[in-house]
Amino acid sequence: MTNAQTLERLESRLTQLIDGMLARKGKQVGFLIGLNQLDDILVRHQRGMPITKDLALFIAEYRDIFIKSGLSVGQKKRLGEILSIFYRDLIGNSDADSDKLSDEIKDWLKDLGDRSFSIILKGPEEKASLSDRFYALLHRENRELNILLERNDHLLTCLDDLLKSADAKQDYMFEHMAATLIYFLQMEGYKVDPYVKKLRIIRNNRKLKKV
Repeated sequence: MTNAQTLERLESRLTQLIDGMLARKGKQVGFLIGLNQLDDILVRHQRGMPITKDLALFIAEYRDIFIKSGLSVGQKKRLGEILSIFYRDLIGNSDADSDKLSDEIKDWLKDLGDRSFSIILKGPEEKASLSDRFYALLHRENRELNILLERNDHLLTCLDDLLKSADAKQDYMFEHMAATLIYFLQMEGYKVDPYVKKLRIIRNNRKLKKV
């Protein structure tokens, strides 16, 4: 083999090596861009902002890109952890959009194939466990409380809003939040008898509506 042929062969191998490194780097950068976008959606979600549309667009854009064979173990684990948070929160809702998104996320988590995710995926014929539903309820209540505190300067005002919502909406989350807040205020020395009566009337009226 001549010197020219040797140099040509070395150049070819070096080019292949560089191209491979750039391809791997490009995948890593693309993953980080997508993960940062998902992190931003999660932050807005935890602040109580509506994210259903943004999350649906993210899934549509990245579902086929972030395939199982294209991610490292660490990447799958990080992505799965964030998706698991969305899944736990969405199964606590009762609207069609949340149901569709939770199903899509469940399928995505299954495809990632990592059992280390802190989530139990249920078949379509099974309901989420009681602990999962309670966990999801607490997350919804946390978001609702953040929204209330942004527009009210005292927990008593928040309690008034919760009782109004409990009376107007078919969602027992507001009753649970009101009861919890009443108990907390009572422990802090506030007079809560009028609120207890209001909540009792709301619960009785709801029972009558079901009859």
